[in-house]
Amino acid sequence: TRTAVTVNNGNSYTTDGVGSIYYTDNFDLANDTIGLKARGYLVYYRGTGPQGVAATWFQGNTTVFSAFNGAANSYAGANYQVVTGLNNIDSWLVLPDMTVVTGDVLSFQCRTVSPSTFPDSVTVSYNASGGTTPESPGWVDLGKFKCDEAWTLKSFIAPSDGFAARFAIRYKVVDG
Repeated sequence: TRTAVTVNNGNSYTTDGVGSIYYTDNFDLANDTIGLKARGYLVYYRGTGPQGVAATWFQGNTTVFSAFNGAANSYAGANYQVVTGLNNIDSWLVLPDMTVVTGDVLSFQCRTVSPSTFPDSVTVSYNASGGTTPESPGWVDLGKFKCDEAWTLKSFIAPSDGFAARFAIRYKVVDG
């Protein structure tokens, strides 16, 4: 297998021992909705209730925590302020399309605030047929996890080949 995707604030992680990288984004550019879309990401809010005061995905904030590496605000953030009241959060960050081979790896660093009392959860999804919206058929969940209070490497394996395939990183919380 080869590494298809590495999104990890500058460090390269591979599983094939060769060091091949197919796609990388160190998030040193603007990570607001406009900046993410300009780099080919698709951004969606699919929570319940009206959207709250925060953007679905936004530029990292150094008063919350510093980035894994690079500039202190070089990360894309999402949080509970995207919803109003006790509604469900489902904020999608769909990566640019790419050719993926079964066994390719998506790796990225993730964290939450410290100390945390929040159930900050992430679901990673994959669409081999290149779905561009959350409603597109073909999305498969690769895994779910609660974010740690320190930067932690998360990796997920593509279960099938895909031409113009997409991965999605979803900030997802029930009653956020």
